[in-house]
Amino acid sequence: MVYWIIIMLTFVLDQLTKAKAENVFVDSSVNLLGGILSLTYVQNRGGAFSILEGKRIFFIIVSIILILFLCYMIFKSTNNLYKFSFSLIVGGAMGNLFDRVAKGYVVDFIDIKVIPVFNLADFFITCGVLLLIFLMLKEGGEELFLKKKS
Repeated sequence: MVYWIIIMLTFVLDQLTKAKAENVFVDSSVNLLGGILSLTYVQNRGGAFSILEGKRIFFIIVSIILILFLCYMIFKSTNNLYKFSFSLIVGGAMGNLFDRVAKGYVVDFIDIKVIPVFNLADFFITCGVLLLIFLMLKEGGEELFLKKKS
């Protein structure tokens, strides 16, 4: 049950911050931390780093498949850290999927000068993937493939 709450919290936080970005940062950026961090409104019509720009249907289909698969993994997994990582990825994927379906693009607004502009959904997805990689390296990925250690 707690993992479904994590999914909804990540989704809601992502959507609230994107709505704020659309209302405040559209006309001008806000510089923070001496210009290292800015809040800048961007419409991303592609994937990460704006790759495959204009392939909206492709990203919608892939997102739905990913979300369904990871929800299944949450249900089947016995390891709480795996479930947590899947939940972060699902919540973030749902946030970006919602944008693609409702607006035709994903709202990005966090601008750290050394990486492309991103949003909270991207942050949650990245944290979930990094945790998943760490767990797989540490444990050999048995839980990911639903195999029990012998």
